Amino acid sequence: MSTIAKALKFLEVAPGEGVEKVTYLRNKDVIPMGPKRRTWGVWSLTFYWSITNVTISSWTGASSLLSLGLSVGETIGIILIGNVIISALALLNAAPGGYFHIGYTISQRVVFGIRGSTIGIIIRIILSVVWFGSQAYLGSLCLSCIFASWSHSYLTMKNTIPESVHMTTQELVGFVIFQLISLPPLLLKPERFNKILMVSCTLTFFAMLGMTVWAVARNGGSDGPLMSASTKMSSSTRGWYWIYGISSWYGSLSAGVSNQSDFTRFSKKTWSSLYGTIFSLVVIGTIVPLMGLIAASAFQERYGLDIWQPNQLIMFWLERDYSATSRAAAFFAGTVFTMSQICFNTMGNGYAGGMDLSGLLPRYFNITRGSIATALLSWVVQPWDFYNTSSTFVTVMSSFSVFMSPIVGIIIADFWVVRKKHLKLSHLYTDDRSGKYWYYHGVNYRNLIIWVIAFAPALPGLINSVTPSIKVSTGIRNFYYGNTIFEYCIAFFLVIVSSYIWPYKDVMEEDEFDYFGTFTEEECRAKGIVPYSEVTDKDLQLDPIVSVLSKENVIVLARSASDR
Repeated sequence: MSTIAKALKFLEVAPGEGVEKVTYLRNKDVIPMGPKRRTWGVWSLTFYWSITNVTISSWTGASSLLSLGLSVGETIGIILIGNVIISALALLNAAPGGYFHIGYTISQRVVFGIRGSTIGIIIRIILSVVWFGSQAYLGSLCLSCIFASWSHSYLTMKNTIPESVHMTTQELVGFVIFQLISLPPLLLKPERFNKILMVSCTLTFFAMLGMTVWAVARNGGSDGPLMSASTKMSSSTRGWYWIYGISSWYGSLSAGVSNQSDFTRFSKKTWSSLYGTIFSLVVIGTIVPLMGLIAASAFQERYGLDIWQPNQLIMFWLERDYSATSRAAAFFAGTVFTMSQICFNTMGNGYAGGMDLSGLLPRYFNITRGSIATALLSWVVQPWDFYNTSSTFVTVMSSFSVFMSPIVGIIIADFWVVRKKHLKLSHLYTDDRSGKYWYYHGVNYRNLIIWVIAFAPALPGLINSVTPSIKVSTGIRNFYYGNTIFEYCIAFFLVIVSSYIWPYKDVMEEDEFDYFGTFTEEECRAKGIVPYSEVTDKDLQLDPIVSVLSKENVIVLARSASDR
């Protein structure tokens, strides 16, 4: 065996529970999630979406809509409608995880094929790496608030870094330390992170509420001028700004919507995510941006400064009054927001990137390895440039919803309409040419073509947003304004139509046996399949693909498998 082969063998992940053999298609984090790891109930899934909405990004998110000239009422209306759409799509896209306990990477095998799934997975990995760095930078600013509350010297630290770097010495210290303290949480299993989310979400929400009350109180009880400001514009322009606002608000969370099944596969019951998703997105997801608007408006009127980010407000407290009271308030708020950023980054980007890398290269990555790799790679993107320069790169990354939205439409249409909630799990972990998800040489070209057809019309608008000197027609620009909505509808419609013209064979066929120990005995009875504990050697020979998987020790009978 060569040195390289030995090194690669050494780097392979351990089989783990439920998997006797790791291959390029499966490891313990890729196979359907067994009951032992499904620990999330209603509250866990409620706080999963809540952590997304009690962050700096959500607090400041309304400012971009307000900058279009819309009123606060219109801005909140757009956010509310956007959140209703997001919650509906998130719930629909969560179904593969809830019903079959599989994640995003495996759902990509269903719609794009065993090999074709690589495309959707790579896009998600890129997003996770970039946004991990972006949120880590915001978290480092919150961490700097803690250090500044401890030391006046840190608050007034002289910058020794050249201006061309677009980062101060204070920010560099905060970023390095934040990245380091972000690593230990990534070592935890995702299913064990739920209680930390609950604490962080609760503390951060009340910290945000306290900041809002403070700003209004300091302004004599007035919510400030922004709350009544509006710009005159034509009804057509206003209408397209509404569409653009709804589309961009959904686009900001499209990455999270796309990989919903990564986390609903940890749910105890199929629809544990229902009420929590609706409450967190529609209620919390609307209240937090509103609080951000009120606080910024009141602060502007009282002090004449435009401050949107909580960390800027905390630093203002310290710069204006470095008393024990201000330092204590800054320490508490800084700690809460730092914790919030760590939790959000861990769940939304770290674990997400780890799951995607585990699905792309399961022989060498499990969730933990992939999460650490995502964090380390995030240094390369230099996220401070996103916020301190006019970055074309961040414009492109913010527009990645152009590519993600049709994927969501394809998954939902395929699972709910075409397959009517039926999947054959055993065929998702084989490269056998007779497998249901092998399609043509491992690629479902039909859905790939639909994906391209859906996002292609938005590309000229994307190019125009990056390079305004390249002109496009009004129609093209308007399509880009509403790209996430239009693309989803195009992809959804084409998947359904194509399935009627060229129907899949045995599209609603499922395994007759619970080969992976995915379901409880109660769930097996409800689905009409044989429970894992009752599967025999004879049963494994009924399906040629299952027979091969059993010989490869991929499917192992209950009497010899680890307790799942």
